[in-house]
Amino acid sequence: MSLKPEELVTQDQTIRKTLAMVFIPMFLILAVMIYFRNNSTDYIEDEYLKIHNASYSGVITNMYEEQTGRGIRIVLMNDKTQKKIHQSIYYQLSIGDSIIKRPQSDIVYYIKKDGDTIEEDINSFYRDKYFEKLQKQ
Repeated sequence: MSLKPEELVTQDQTIRKTLAMVFIPMFLILAVMIYFRNNSTDYIEDEYLKIHNASYSGVITNMYEEQTGRGIRIVLMNDKTQKKIHQSIYYQLSIGDSIIKRPQSDIVYYIKKDGDTIEEDINSFYRDKYFEKLQKQ
């Protein structure tokens, strides 16, 4: 049983229309859900406080050259945790330098072996969104 070319074209168009009618609404609903989740006060507050309350410190024991996305590099610390660092700071660091993030702070301190210190505000995005949402309430 072979189909004529016209029948194949008709079947192909029908399948495409059916798939579009199923997947386009699903995509739109998912996009709306993600938008509302990312802009909800609870989500922004949770992300802000998670970063704000985090604390860690250690010495860099390994530096990975692979880029994980948008200029982010990974370093391995002496406690075997991996930290993501923007490449502008990554290239200023070397093995043996220290990284310190204190609780209740948005600043990460990178202390080089020669004594120089680099400060990075890692929470400005969520902090700005969080306080903006608080002012609107």
